[in-house]
Amino acid sequence: MNQNKYRVDKIDWLVQQDSAGNRQIQPLCPKHHLRMTPSAYGATVAHKSTYLSCSECSEYHKLPRQYNDEKRYVIDKIDSKVFKGMKVLNIDNEAVPLVEKKVSSEDGKYFVTALLTESKVGLRLVIYAGEKGKKEKTQIFVEEEIKRLAFDQNDLHPTDVFTKIEATFKDNSKASINKK
Repeated sequence: MNQNKYRVDKIDWLVQQDSAGNRQIQPLCPKHHLRMTPSAYGATVAHKSTYLSCSECSEYHKLPRQYNDEKRYVIDKIDSKVFKGMKVLNIDNEAVPLVEKKVSSEDGKYFVTALLTESKVGLRLVIYAGEKGKKEKTQIFVEEEIKRLAFDQNDLHPTDVFTKIEATFKDNSKASINKK
């Protein structure tokens, strides 16, 4: 049986996973490390209680939610750490990322991220570039199907970051954005 302990809302929570993959959650006293139980103090039924009691504590531990809601919240909070690191695949007929590559300048001051996506208009290369730590960046789009080089008008102009950007397509046609 897999088990881990997490601290959420000043309570330690033991999360155990059985052989079927089901997770069971149990509150533990952060001071005595004993299992705590929902107290009927302030509630008519234990699962609606907002207090936990430990056999060795003289005081009740207050929960910000009712017991069953807090257990659900703790699992959601734990899972959110995993969900945060996941990539998003947009299947609503917009852009599905295929490849992503990130590079930085040798001094680490600048970054370029290239993201190849498949969208309803075909393959699209999106290039993000700028100075690390700054909110502003440029966003450049290269669309091979229509032989277009464009940029997001709401971001930095590409020539604020680069002197020249040039895309050469399969048929040797070119599109460019130059600093004037």
